[in-house]
Amino acid sequence: MAPAYIDWRWDSDQEPFRELVTDFTIHNDVGDWLDWHGYYLILIQNSISEAGFYFGLQTDANWMGKGLVFSRWGTRDLANARWSEEDGWTESAGHEGDFIGVRRSYNWGAGDYRVRIAPNGLDSDGEWFSLWITDLSTGITTWIGSLKFPLLNGTATIKPYSSATIEVYGSPPIRPIDIPQWHVSVKRPLGDDVPATWGYTHYPWDESDNALLNSDVRYDSLEDAAHLIMGGDTERKNGARRIVFE
Repeated sequence: MAPAYIDWRWDSDQEPFRELVTDFTIHNDVGDWLDWHGYYLILIQNSISEAGFYFGLQTDANWMGKGLVFSRWGTRDLANARWSEEDGWTESAGHEGDFIGVRRSYNWGAGDYRVRIAPNGLDSDGEWFSLWITDLSTGITTWIGSLKFPLLNGTATIKPYSSATIEVYGSPPIRPIDIPQWHVSVKRPLGDDVPATWGYTHYPWDESDNALLNSDVRYDSLEDAAHLIMGGDTERKNGARRIVFE
C-alpha cells in the first residue's frame, strides 16, 4: 500500500536533467518492525531514456535488514548492474514487470540525509547512473550501486518530474492500526541544481488497494519539505492540494 504522495514538477520548458538530488529527514526510527512486513520510503520515482526507475530506503530490504534499493525496468540482464561486493547484492525479477536492481545494507536511523543520482560512466550501448547517500550529521557518503540505462540520441537524461511516497509491503494482510507510525519529510528536489517549481500532494481514491486512511501528507513552506506520516493513530488532517513554490 502506498497511501500518500508528493509529486514534484518543473516548468514545461525545462530541459531534462543529468542529476537529481534531494534531502530528507527520518523523524522516528521504526526499525525492522515485523518479520513479513516493512516500510519503503520511495524518494525518487522517475525515468531515464524512457526506462522507469525508483530508489529509496527500506526497513527490511529483501529480508536482509535495513538498506537502500535502486531499480530500473525494461530488462532482466544483470550485466547492466554494478553493486558493492562488501555488503550489496542484486535482484532480477518479473513480478512488477521485468526489472533489475541493486541493493546495499545501510543502517539508517532518525536523522538527516541526502540522496543523489548522477551519471557515472558511458558505454557504447548505454550510460551508467549511480546512487549515493550522505549522512548529513557525519558527512559520510556511501555508494549504493549503479545501473545502466539506454541511450537516446547519444545520451541519457532524467525527465523533469519526480514522485515520493511511503509504501507498506509484505504479507499476509495487516490491519492499518497495527502498522507503526512513521514520519518522514522530503525536501524539494534539485534537478541540475534547479528546484522543482510546483507540485501537488494527493491520496489514492478510497476504493483503491493503496487506500489507507491513517495517512497524511502536507507541504511546509518554511521547511520547503513535504511531510509524510502513516500508520498507528495518524489522523488525516490535510487534503490533496496543488502547490506553487515561491
